[in-house]
Amino acid sequence: MSGLLKRVVAGAGMAVFFLQSLSAGELWVRKSPPECGEKGFATVREALACAAAGDTVRIFSGTYDESGLRVPDGVTIIGSGDVYIRGALPATTDCRTANETSTIDFFGNGKLENLTVTARNMRYPVHSDFSEGNTRQEVVNCRFIHYGSSELHAYRKRHGLISDSIADSLFIVQSAWGGGTRAGDERIFRDCYFESPMRAFSTHNNVDFHLSHGASTVILERCEMVSHGRGIDGRPVGFRAPVVIQSLESHTADRVILVGCRINGYLCFQNRPTHAVWCDTPNLKLVFNTVGGSRVMADQISVLAENLDWFPVIPQETEYCINCGKEPVARGKAVKRLPSGIGLMTSDDPADAFCGVALQTIEPGRGGEVKVRGYLPYPYFDGLWPGTVAEGDGIGVDGRGSFRRNDPNPVAYASDNGNIRIK
Repeated sequence: MSGLLKRVVAGAGMAVFFLQSLSAGELWVRKSPPECGEKGFATVREALACAAAGDTVRIFSGTYDESGLRVPDGVTIIGSGDVYIRGALPATTDCRTANETSTIDFFGNGKLENLTVTARNMRYPVHSDFSEGNTRQEVVNCRFIHYGSSELHAYRKRHGLISDSIADSLFIVQSAWGGGTRAGDERIFRDCYFESPMRAFSTHNNVDFHLSHGASTVILERCEMVSHGRGIDGRPVGFRAPVVIQSLESHTADRVILVGCRINGYLCFQNRPTHAVWCDTPNLKLVFNTVGGSRVMADQISVLAENLDWFPVIPQETEYCINCGKEPVARGKAVKRLPSGIGLMTSDDPADAFCGVALQTIEPGRGGEVKVRGYLPYPYFDGLWPGTVAEGDGIGVDGRGSFRRNDPNPVAYASDNGNIRIK
């Protein structure tokens, strides 16, 4: 673990927690009838109705077709064997019911372990939001799959029920994990899998965290997020959204940390990004889009252009470099490698001298962060915003160290969705 990550985790005050006590009880759920003398439940719902803080609900192997399961505060749910909790609604379900129903509602303290939770024609497999703040959730070795709501959409379209009214339209994000944090919340995921037509793993903060418990923290370790990049109608949306981070006005630097995760291509950000994001998955592209939020798909690259001091840390692709040149390297300028550090690159330098883009202004003799490989959205490249880039455009450097399109001596090339590959 890098020193930077250690400092971030230490600053979050994170510790593994176990919601257990000497008085904690264990409630069993099993498909087969209990044997003589055994106490148990036939459904997860019945067990949760009897569970209290500190209890463990142990579910034995089987498929449980249930939804709208509310986890009481402080309860642990553990699967023994192959446990499937399948939430599904018929295609004829009305919008309000579909939008408000998830397989599991997980709003307070607690733990989920060794479960497969799915959803079809409803909100989410797991909805984790609306806590009172300063809560902790641990999720270990679980699979969360949203099979989509295309049947709902097709039925409504076939019967002329599609409406422009927000009150009478379906949620289209189809998140496998629909998460929201309140002030001081901690969410820890280990060895989990998330899959969805649109958003695989989604998290957002809320407002005014600075007035109570402070910043929230979300940590994912050795997890996999798979998005198929398809809308509620089943058609491609133009990008995949395996991880979506939505920023609201929390007024704190809420942390999202991804360690050793497999992510199929993109980090997606909704609204002006304010989270402190650390991710050691290389070669990720960034997308700024509502990604179905408020039932729309809308490009939001302009919110990045207004906030270029912010950037996610991908440690394999970012280096702290000393400016050994004679002039400042302003944020967004081209950087060249020098024998003992870096300096400002201009069109007078050969294209192969290019080593990256300054993410901060670096004065002579001082150090700063430089993006040296991977992908970076074009507003970070001084000289390219406002404007657009098209996939395949060659990006060169002018006499001031700014960037320009369709240069005869390109140092980088535009990729899809406004990303530029550095190396």
